[in-house]
Amino acid sequence: MKFNKKDKEVFYAKASDFFVDIAKLVFAGAVLSGILKEDVGIWWLMACGTVTVAISLMVAYYLFQLSRINKNK
Repeated sequence: MKFNKKDKEVFYAKASDFFVDIAKLVFAGAVLSGILKEDVGIWWLMACGTVTVAISLMVAYYLFQLSRINKNK
């Protein structure tokens, strides 16, 4: 199945939004777990949360850049 330029632009933009939402949810979960004093090591929780948020935001930024590249072509 072939996608035209507009379809690719929309796909990359929506995928970028999805990864930003994932990053927000992971951040909120890590903060709430830390506040509620769940039975998880706080340093382990913050380290895993930070890495996951950073990776999600990098993927979102990459997809956002792809959507802009396809828009300009």
